[in-house]
Parts: sequence; C-alpha cells; structure tokens
Amino acid sequence: MALAYEAAVQGKDVLFTTAQDLMDNLYAAMADGTVKQRLRALGRLDLIVVDELGYLPRGDAAGNHLFQLVSHAYEHQSLIVTSNRPFEEWGALFPNPSLASATLDRLLHHVYVFTLSGDSYRMKGVQASL
Repeated sequence: MALAYEAAVQGKDVLFTTAQDLMDNLYAAMADGTVKQRLRALGRLDLIVVDELGYLPRGDAAGNHLFQLVSHAYEHQSLIVTSNRPFEEWGALFPNPSLASATLDRLLHHVYVFTLSGDSYRMKGVQASL
C-alpha cells in the first residue's frame, strides 16, 4: 500500500485492488463484452497492485484473466502482486500448468521478490490478551 501511495503522490496513475475485486471486474467485463477495453484501460496505468492473490479459490476464467493482465503489463508497466502462496503452489491458481508457467515467466522476469515471514501484525494485540 505504501508503494502505491508514494507512486500516486509522485503523480503516477495507480490502481490498488484485491485479486477478488479485479477478477469480479473482469468477470463483469466478460458479461458485457468489454474485457479487451478494460485490459487496455488497465494497461494505461503506471502501476497496478493486486493484493491477496491466492487467498480465495478461483475458476478457470480468473486464471486466464490474470495471465492476460500480467501479459499486457509485461515490460510496459509496473505490477505488484501480493500472495500468501509460494510460487510452487501457483499452478492451483490457473486452469492448466502451462498457463501458470507462462504467467510466472512474465511476472518473475525483471522482478524483485520480497518474502516476508513472522507473526501477523494483526494478531500482535490478540496474542497478548490470550
């Protein structure tokens, strides 16, 4: 969130969204036939942050949409993806292993990976009261 905020302060066009909201938006675009237009609109942004990828199960269309987003962004714009799942488990997010591999190939090229570990900051106060 802080990176998206700083980019916006610097005048960049930024979208911060959850994976679920993004997929819901693209599903709606499927229904009204505007997927290509929505992907083009996303492609005009300087930075897209997709938060919480992998928390909820996704259908085949969501995996296809995620590939399309990553493919459109590849080498043209900045993309930040947060996930609680290691890359080895990303195959479950896509309808087939080839699509998972192609998405990760584009996503991980020219990338900085930050792996966070430790206790949840949300649980910090709860642990003291248990």
